[in-house]
Amino acid sequence: MKSLLIKKAILFFCFIVFAFATNAQRVTPLVPGITIDSVLHAKPNASKMAWDAVSGHLFYTTSDGNIYEVYIPASGPATDSLRYTVADHSISFLQGLYFRDSVMYICGNIWSATTTVGKVLKATLQPNGTRTWASIMTTVPYPDADVNGDHGFAGVNVDPAGNYIYVSSGARTHLGEIRTNGGAWPGCREVPLTTRIYRFPINTTGLVLANDSTTVDNSGYVFAWGTRNSYDMAWDANDNLFAIDNSGERDDPEELNWLRQGKHYGFPWNMGGNYNPLMVSPYDVNQDLLVNHQSSGYMAGWFADDPTFPAVPAGITFTDPVRNYGVDADFYRDPVTGKVKNASDEGTYITSFTPHRSPLGLVIDKDSILGGAFRGDAFLVSFMPGGDSTGYTPLSPWGTACPFVDPTRDLLQMKLTYNAGIDNYTMTTKRIVDGFYLTVDAELVSNTMYVIENGGNIWKVNLPLYTGIPELQKKMDVLVYPNPAQNMVAFEFETPAAAAVKISISDVQGRTVSILYEKETGAGQQKIITDISSLQAGIYFYTITVNNNSSVGKIVKIR
Repeated sequence: MKSLLIKKAILFFCFIVFAFATNAQRVTPLVPGITIDSVLHAKPNASKMAWDAVSGHLFYTTSDGNIYEVYIPASGPATDSLRYTVADHSISFLQGLYFRDSVMYICGNIWSATTTVGKVLKATLQPNGTRTWASIMTTVPYPDADVNGDHGFAGVNVDPAGNYIYVSSGARTHLGEIRTNGGAWPGCREVPLTTRIYRFPINTTGLVLANDSTTVDNSGYVFAWGTRNSYDMAWDANDNLFAIDNSGERDDPEELNWLRQGKHYGFPWNMGGNYNPLMVSPYDVNQDLLVNHQSSGYMAGWFADDPTFPAVPAGITFTDPVRNYGVDADFYRDPVTGKVKNASDEGTYITSFTPHRSPLGLVIDKDSILGGAFRGDAFLVSFMPGGDSTGYTPLSPWGTACPFVDPTRDLLQMKLTYNAGIDNYTMTTKRIVDGFYLTVDAELVSNTMYVIENGGNIWKVNLPLYTGIPELQKKMDVLVYPNPAQNMVAFEFETPAAAAVKISISDVQGRTVSILYEKETGAGQQKIITDISSLQAGIYFYTITVNNNSSVGKIVKIR
């Protein structure tokens, strides 16, 4: 029970810190068209949230195994009611929650002194309103790490077609170091059951997974490898699966990954696009400017020279995280100078977010329900509050490293664009709400984004609803490439009739800096190639005006 008790103590400490830190909490929209309401104060240790379309109610879990149903009346205060406990499902450390039709899916772990068991269960709704619980998958007991080391089974999701259940099994280490749990597991790093995304057929029941690499990796259940802690997953309009991942106590970027079958996402050899320094011996942590000496990881000795650190297995190619071109959540520390820099100010990108943000609550407007500038976009909340240039903040829970300079505490909007040149996605990002604290999840219901804090509130973020656009705008799906670009950029779109077309470029302050094109065109598919070589490197916005209708998007100029 040692690991579980430590985890509970840490989460209780978070709740106490929250009580002091949020006396004057103000959650504020940063862009027009958003309003925010407080729903209710959630129970301590909130860990996940999901919408049940059958009941029309919001549910949330706590890490100690409780599942609450939230009732939000048309008028009057909202309430929550305890519906299920560990006695119902047996998972004593509960992290995953998802609804599909009338079935609730959950996942988590059962910890003992030196081992842990991962579990995935489903609860099928019965006509009388009760649920019948059944095991989808249970692991054999596998080695537990010492003090708060394991990330466990966290994210659970079902594909849009309803064919498979996807589950994340996180790392038992922080950066692939040896974790013996007081000598119980000599030389133990990661094990075959960890750092994987599993995929199980939707009707799977009673499966038991062994902690054996040959058995696990040849089982057909492993969808992807090398993920450290994919706490949340979401699908886009094209049924692509994305997941967030955090990178540990070194100042490596946090990740957004496009999960694809058979791909390896780098852990423990690559985190946030950076190679693990333990791969090279001798390693002197005092020369590593990306390690904060005030962090618990440094003080615990995780960054010691490690001559037996395993080499990258032959034949493995890592898949990079999504590139973030800013303008927000894109700070990084220069490994040569130690200075904090902003990627978009430098005309470059990071993969994918400011270190230590601890991204959670990934949401994608898959069905294009949202209106205005939010339609079809992705959104994210972050657990950790921002700090100074060293990452220090008095609001830090339990003293771990925090994001440097980046304010975080936000709802982040992300515009994802596929880039054929790298066979991956890139994104631009914007903070649209500020003032959350220790946020753990988000859920989009119609045009309402619910956000839940650990030991704090459930918030209701009201976003614009899509109500339709003029016929000309419907046909103006704009393709811009390459983006990012260095010199030449092509704009492709369709005009249903002859029109006056103007393409202008503005900076992030909204000032027009260039008119790229201004002519009359005929009807049909347009391909306009323009030169942006005179622009300084950075983030810009293009506006394509066709008669009285406009389409706006971001474009990145690189050196």
